[in-house]
Amino acid sequence: MRLKRFRVSNYRNVIESGWIDANDITAFVGPNEAGKSNLFEALYCLNPYIDGATYDTAEDWPVDDWKGRKDAEGKEVCRAQFLLSDEDIAALQEFAALSPDEDQEGDGEVGEESDSVPVEAGESPDLPESLSIFAWKSYGYQTGFTLADDESNPLDPNEFGMDTDRVSKWARENVPKFVLIQDYNFSGTQVELTDLKIRLDKVGRDNRNSLSPEDQTILIVLDLAEIDIDDFVEKGESKEGRTIRQFDKRAASSYLTQQFQRLWTQKKVKFDIDVDGPTLNIFAEDEAIGFPVRLNRRSTGFRWYVSFAWKFTHASNGEFANCVLLLEEPGIHLHYTGQRDLLRVFDGLGESNTVLYTTHLASMVDQANPERVRIVESKDHHVAITHGVVSAQPAPMAVIESSLGLTPDLSGMLGNRKVLIVEGGTDALIINKLSGILSKAGKTGLSEQIYLWPAQTSSKAPMYVAFALGQRWDAAVLLDSDEAGNVARAKINEMDLKEYAAETGHEFRVLMIGEAAGITETDSAVEDLFPDEWFLDCVNRAYGLAIKLEDLPDDGPTLISKRVETALKSRHGRDLDKKHVLKEMLKDFDGWKEIKDLPRDTAAKAEKLFKKIDAAFDLG
Repeated sequence: MRLKRFRVSNYRNVIESGWIDANDITAFVGPNEAGKSNLFEALYCLNPYIDGATYDTAEDWPVDDWKGRKDAEGKEVCRAQFLLSDEDIAALQEFAALSPDEDQEGDGEVGEESDSVPVEAGESPDLPESLSIFAWKSYGYQTGFTLADDESNPLDPNEFGMDTDRVSKWARENVPKFVLIQDYNFSGTQVELTDLKIRLDKVGRDNRNSLSPEDQTILIVLDLAEIDIDDFVEKGESKEGRTIRQFDKRAASSYLTQQFQRLWTQKKVKFDIDVDGPTLNIFAEDEAIGFPVRLNRRSTGFRWYVSFAWKFTHASNGEFANCVLLLEEPGIHLHYTGQRDLLRVFDGLGESNTVLYTTHLASMVDQANPERVRIVESKDHHVAITHGVVSAQPAPMAVIESSLGLTPDLSGMLGNRKVLIVEGGTDALIINKLSGILSKAGKTGLSEQIYLWPAQTSSKAPMYVAFALGQRWDAAVLLDSDEAGNVARAKINEMDLKEYAAETGHEFRVLMIGEAAGITETDSAVEDLFPDEWFLDCVNRAYGLAIKLEDLPDDGPTLISKRVETALKSRHGRDLDKKHVLKEMLKDFDGWKEIKDLPRDTAAKAEKLFKKIDAAFDLG
């Protein structure tokens, strides 16, 4: 079961977010105070892994509608859609199937007449092709669950031979738990267990979420070790109890070490949960050094990773599966290499979990997966969400620009020195996506030594080239094989390229995409790496049309985008806006995990292009 989308309303500065699509991994990019934390906290309360989290009208109702707070009870805050797999549907039907003795209302009373039909496990009588569980939560109420189709239409379980109450019960037990990690102040200092027990008794065992993050993490450690704090404290009062307690803490140390190592790949670390009387200490020992160090002496980034690993282990019962991870600014205390390692960890976790994270770090935006980005803007002091990597506001775009090397001082490219100028941002997104898939499969992708620098159009590419020449960068430009690209190439060739080559020791390269990718059509652009029918399908989805390949003109430019633009204008009187088409392309990107997922012939063309680029830069 996967989180497909969610929406938040009436919560702090979120009046109405609208539906927000969730990929297996989704990055929320935006400035401080934009509302990223509010989105995550509202979503967390929907199905928290620690019971007790709820909405408080005194704290959470929007301040600019303060008069409406008196009518807040019952107002919905968060709703989410979870898409069921075939295995989920079979399990749900088996659990919730009505017996012949039950009536259609699902009250379970025996002897009343019923028109319902008992359902055998695994059957799907007239079920929609796509089936979802919708969860919602309002002020003053617990989370509710209902069955719905993919268009958000509620479904009556009785119509499919299922009991309504049991459907709700199954959903409550099987909908993924939300794990919110936003506090990085887990110090790992010593803890007095007797004092912790007093604090826990004061708030109540069912209200652990009101304790400090530090206390909650220690309780998680005890839970993972299957240690009851009352029993543990009591054992400390006798010699025999303290001896038995040694076995408990050693078992806990071994288990926590094993679970942490599944997420931390940089070095091997062993943990030791040490208890002396009522005092608990956590030691971490690097295998290469062989000497334990108290956890509070380790780096902030390491301690965040520890807290993340143990909370995730606790929420997923050690399986690292069926959770929705809500991570605020993960990796902020990690070195760049640690941040890239964390992104690779997310890729692994995304196979069996949903990972949502906020960031304002360019290094935490995966260029190979632009479809994962959601821009969080502030409009009239309220949250607004943009799907994709384009925003009219400078603050969130600063992160995207920085990830593409467009820092104010261009230091990203200056430090790299191998720069490939492309005609626009769409070109960069497509190239990075295809490169990521090919590289993952062991094929040739874009070298990590090459930085993509998007120009705004082919007509402006010569200006970017002139700047690169002036900076004496090791650079190249990739142009469309069309009339505009040829004009740009002619202008570049008129520049003083021989003097540049003499001073730098290398030539400035001009690559045409048709020749580089082996595209046989007369004209070609980056979209022509894909088959025509795929691009046309994206256009049809974007505009709600049904244009066919035979509707496209055969004369004029062979660029698929130009042919579609002509048909769109002549048949429907509409202009082609590539931003609308890009949105549909990003949706398909989300489903491309391996080479076999790519459209026909795309992998071969893309790999040929990357090999040509490598050869131009003399990269093996």
